[in-house]
Amino acid sequence: MRDATLEDLASIVEIYNSTIPSRLVSADTEPVSVEQRLAWFYEHDPARRPIRVAEVNGEVVGWLSLGDFWDGRPAYDATVEIGVYVKEGHRGEGIGRRLLEEAIGRAPDLGIKTMTAGAFAINEASLKLFERFGFERWAHFPRVAELDGADRDLVVLGLRLEENIPGREGGPHAETMDDEPVDEEVLDPEEAERRITQFVTSADELPGPPVAQLAEQVAALMRAAWTDLEAVMDRKAHNKVLATQLLLSQRARGWQPNGPEQWRLYAAATLLSGMVVRNVEG
Repeated sequence: MRDATLEDLASIVEIYNSTIPSRLVSADTEPVSVEQRLAWFYEHDPARRPIRVAEVNGEVVGWLSLGDFWDGRPAYDATVEIGVYVKEGHRGEGIGRRLLEEAIGRAPDLGIKTMTAGAFAINEASLKLFERFGFERWAHFPRVAELDGADRDLVVLGLRLEENIPGREGGPHAETMDDEPVDEEVLDPEEAERRITQFVTSADELPGPPVAQLAEQVAALMRAAWTDLEAVMDRKAHNKVLATQLLLSQRARGWQPNGPEQWRLYAAATLLSGMVVRNVEG
């Protein structure tokens, strides 16, 4: 794990955007762009309010941010709001747990005495993850958010570090930190494969072509689109590629929300973001 750099921002945004459709994690209703998150990124001083990323084989698979609490006035300097996000496909591997564990361990060096976190009451996985580390439910705000017509309660959790440092009297025992992660159901690879196969088999009973045929058609479309994209962007400067991705996202925001043209532009921006990340990673 390491401090995030500007080159990581596209990956950070991609991971964040992947949580929006579930309506369980984020209060955003539409994807955000790298451009929109630039100011947020620069607000995070690594010496006080770092953004940390977790990598697997050089790929950013999770991130954590420590932000100012409430309105950031001086009396709140020793209190932070924490956010943890893990990339789809890597959830359930304990990445969120390790990010949170490291943040708590580094907190004294950052001058942090109190951590807070917010989660929708329906998001039991996140609530359990924080509670595993000694966070307590300090506040409950009923029906303060509305997503797709459904009301959401907000739970605010808090941890007073001087009272909850692992291994200290009154705090959670250090050995609990090595238990299996609770940010998602933990499955061994064989069980995960079995469940996917089972789900695909059940979906094949529905009207329409087999799932394998649909998957191959979609993969072929994406291969063709990627080949065309590489031809268009061949030898273009990295900043030009990034700027094109930002412009597509900007144009998408100008269309009717959730309309077909908006999602086409978002899909184009997402495909291009993969090239942005590839260019950054070499």
